[in-house]
Amino acid sequence: MNYIKRLEADVQNRDARIEAAMVEITDFIHFLYSEKFRGVESDGSRKDWIATGDVLHQLQNLRDALSNR
Repeated sequence: MNYIKRLEADVQNRDARIEAAMVEITDFIHFLYSEKFRGVESDGSRKDWIATGDVLHQLQNLRDALSNR
């Protein structure tokens, strides 16, 4: 593969990874706006707390999208 074709392929690959990362970010934003985090619990406590496991899962998806895994 010549140099220009390799650069074009690299740019295409990078753009695809960026797009996948943007999708993951959008999905996470929608998740944060979901019913899971709205309102108050039956005991009156806040319902907008988020589990670290949820955050870690989303961040791993984002990292994977950027690293092309």
